[in-house]
Amino acid sequence: MGDNSASKLYTNLLIANYLKYNGLEESLTAFIKETALPLSALEESKRSNTNIGEVSLESLESIIEDRIHYRKSSFKDRFKTLSINDDLAPIDSAKYGIQPWNHNIRLRINISLNKALIKDIMFISANFTGDDKYLLLSSATGDLTIYDVQRATSKTLKMKEKVKGIIKLCGSIGISSYQYVCPMNGSFYLLDKKFELITNAAWKIHERMITHIKICVFTESSWLIITTGMDNFLRLSLLEVKDTKPHLKQLSEIKLASNCTSLNVIANHDNGNGRKKFSVFLTRAEFTHIACFAISDEKKLVHSYNIALNNTEFSTYAFNVRDAIVVDFVHPSDGGAIKLTPSTMLVVATSHKPYMRLLLVEIPMETGHSESMEPDETPKTYYDKILRNFATEISQDDFSLPIIRKLKSSNGILVGSDVGIYSIDLMNGDSRLLNIPDEAKSLRHRIKCMDVSEDQMKVVAGTSNKSIYMLYVTE
Repeated sequence: MGDNSASKLYTNLLIANYLKYNGLEESLTAFIKETALPLSALEESKRSNTNIGEVSLESLESIIEDRIHYRKSSFKDRFKTLSINDDLAPIDSAKYGIQPWNHNIRLRINISLNKALIKDIMFISANFTGDDKYLLLSSATGDLTIYDVQRATSKTLKMKEKVKGIIKLCGSIGISSYQYVCPMNGSFYLLDKKFELITNAAWKIHERMITHIKICVFTESSWLIITTGMDNFLRLSLLEVKDTKPHLKQLSEIKLASNCTSLNVIANHDNGNGRKKFSVFLTRAEFTHIACFAISDEKKLVHSYNIALNNTEFSTYAFNVRDAIVVDFVHPSDGGAIKLTPSTMLVVATSHKPYMRLLLVEIPMETGHSESMEPDETPKTYYDKILRNFATEISQDDFSLPIIRKLKSSNGILVGSDVGIYSIDLMNGDSRLLNIPDEAKSLRHRIKCMDVSEDQMKVVAGTSNKSIYMLYVTE
């Protein structure tokens, strides 16, 4: 056996014994398979634990310790560059389901989507329907494209003239057969299962463009519509369908001091009377708090409490929240609003420059006290709900609009940024560009729209250079 072969075998044995000694059985199995390490040599090293022929088998830790001691100052400086974060705050992994990024997942491109779509169009909104059968795409030309995921076919609807404007938001009404589109004039239009506009099913919810929308199932034939607009209003509406005739009624509104930057809804445990209860979590510009609004039994929005994202009680503005999502890695979603559990938390992307920071925020379990609040009573502010606050390698400027989505199969989240899609390991704070197939390298541009399917197995993303791709997640 040549010197190189002996050195390689010895190195492999050191690594294999380290994996075995530390109980990393899955890693050991994969390592043996990939290196074709002779099992006889491994068994021999475990029996003697001292010699392989004439060569003493040391532990990997002792070799590294000697090396560090020999070049202590050099390694000390090098360790400082291994992470952009200081020691991260400890987190209860069992409670919140935080695990290291799953490096076994692979992404493969679905070329059917690109073949079915009209070329040279920039898509500004992309959403899977609640049943994952269709993908709704709105473009800068004012058209609405419906892509059939199973049949790999698409049809484009000329909607600009019908809705009097370019569609900013589109999606499905839960898992029902209804869809919606929101053009830039602040209106809400309802579509049937054939994606046709329903007669007399258009309502002006905001005076200016609807910026955020969340829809929650209330009964079998009614849905709560929570919206914010550029008129700086948070509004609660009820959409009902009686005898195939839809009606929308505005129930409550709250004037905001600045524009909304993110909107999320969490379903609370009902209070035993059979009524569904929801909490609305809102962030807005120039306000470093998350505001929670309860929806009362009278279907009114009530400011319940705030969660401070900075550590000072006398300053409510230190940075902007660019985006935020609710995640729960322990309890699966049933397709509706995520239910409030001890493992539910918020992931918040900040406006820090030149690199974004991400915050993991605990959600208080006290949800019913807002019912008894006096109208002029100041909502409580929590200052101790930041679980983690870490830096990322995601560059941004004053005009960046990141998009956050959960990818449960990866144990982490995705962030659509100015230069592509980043993967975020919530366990160790690691952030890096997502490893995508070579055919989809165009995703290394500013991400304009992004969504993950309900089954968490498909990712769609469109960019500023008029590229759009669907990626399948496999292990």
